[in-house]
Amino acid sequence: MKNQSKLLNKYCDPFSNKAKELALKFDSATIDKDTKKLKSLLGEAGGILKQENDASKAMIYYSLGTAYDDLSRLTGSQTEEAFQKVLYCFRKSINLIEQDEYTKDIYRPYVLGLKEILYTNYANALDHCGRKIAAIEQYKKALSIHMDFGMALGNLGRVYQHYGMLEYDDNHRDLFHYFAYHYLNNAINCNDPNTYDAAKKCFKDTIDVYAPEYVENVLTSDLSFNQYVYDIPEELAYREWCLHNGLFLNTLNDLPVAELCFARDVIQLPSMIVGIHDKPIFHGMFSQLKQEYVYARYLYYDTLNSCDEPHFADKETYIKSHTDYAQYSIRLEKLKTSFKTLYGMFDKIAFFLEHYFDLGIKERDINFRSIWQDSAGFGKKKYQYKQKLDPDKNFALSSLYWISKDFFEKFEDSPNPELKRIKDIRDALEHKYVKINDYIFNDRIEDYGDGLALYVSEKEMYDATFMLLKILREAIINLSLCVNIAEEPKREASKDKLIMPISLMDYEDEWKI
Repeated sequence: MKNQSKLLNKYCDPFSNKAKELALKFDSATIDKDTKKLKSLLGEAGGILKQENDASKAMIYYSLGTAYDDLSRLTGSQTEEAFQKVLYCFRKSINLIEQDEYTKDIYRPYVLGLKEILYTNYANALDHCGRKIAAIEQYKKALSIHMDFGMALGNLGRVYQHYGMLEYDDNHRDLFHYFAYHYLNNAINCNDPNTYDAAKKCFKDTIDVYAPEYVENVLTSDLSFNQYVYDIPEELAYREWCLHNGLFLNTLNDLPVAELCFARDVIQLPSMIVGIHDKPIFHGMFSQLKQEYVYARYLYYDTLNSCDEPHFADKETYIKSHTDYAQYSIRLEKLKTSFKTLYGMFDKIAFFLEHYFDLGIKERDINFRSIWQDSAGFGKKKYQYKQKLDPDKNFALSSLYWISKDFFEKFEDSPNPELKRIKDIRDALEHKYVKINDYIFNDRIEDYGDGLALYVSEKEMYDATFMLLKILREAIINLSLCVNIAEEPKREASKDKLIMPISLMDYEDEWKI
């Protein structure tokens, strides 16, 4: 009996009965297509949330996100506002359930079950709004928990297939379709009881678009990659870190293999049709965006490899200490610079989009929020744009649009609850006063702070900057893909016309000194 008791007490269920009962009620209402009941449960959930622990809140937010999605489909009101609520609830759930407390072994059997479906449904939502790169990361997280989870396998296969259709490099495209085929095939043949027959049929219909000869010659052939050897150990360590974290400006870095031949920033603009007298302004702008990203990425990486001794430039600077445990060093200034460089790139992407699509926005009004509107200014100074961007007509542009909604919607409605803090940090870094302190003193800042500074823990600063690295990579790749989509009608219209090709010279590595 003692051994049985120990076995029973080995694990602890962190979810309350109320949270579980609410989840079952939501499922039942959805199955019955009872929209009135769903709306009633959404109101009921708000009251229960206040009484629960964080794990139970995570379960409730997952139920809310699923219910908002179900309700919008059942009522035919799949609006942006409704979809923002879906994204918001899933992200709140993830933030809660990924807390360190719930990584403990005693919670593992219970927590992993929620994470598996949470990551998958969140990925489905991201894919729906065009954010395929972000969706891939979430599907991979789900499969790291349950490698045979059919819904994650099949939907990841579908995303790779769509990504391959957007990719304009033939060799890259084949690799995406290779992995799409294998993930779809694994989903169709999996024994996972939660992968229903209707889903398998959908995956079968998706895989059947491939011609038999393409399957035989490309999709089922053995893969081989040219490997690159780097002579300097420091370069190898840097490239492996970027590759492992998915930070290269290279679509192949989103595949489920980490080959060193993918460890290069090869993304570029596609071939473009321009007037005979036009200058290559867009390639110049894109090259500068890439260089700034690479710089910010390396600055961040460099701060991870700090020495045991202060930098020589930090010696004898005579900085005054205070009771708030603020930290000062060139290493942390590099981290701040990386953060500011990355955040500033959003408006530069907006500058590119405004000029490429010729929106007619005055230069002083161009930013990553304004480009999605149809007018700017107030009162007598208000004016209409020449045209408005339409994300629904360009899947890669849709990804950029939803990234902008994360950052610039009113934050009580923002689909990403973390990004208000990132904006606050950016505003304070650029215009006010920031102190970085050790996180263990965060709970004492109210007593010991100077009352003026924005205090950010070192860990929070690292996490925020890393998040920006991921989002900016996604944005830059989608900028390239959206141009390719926009150029396709121009290529089609020019098929029978004489086009003079102009090749731009590569900027050689040895010139970068």
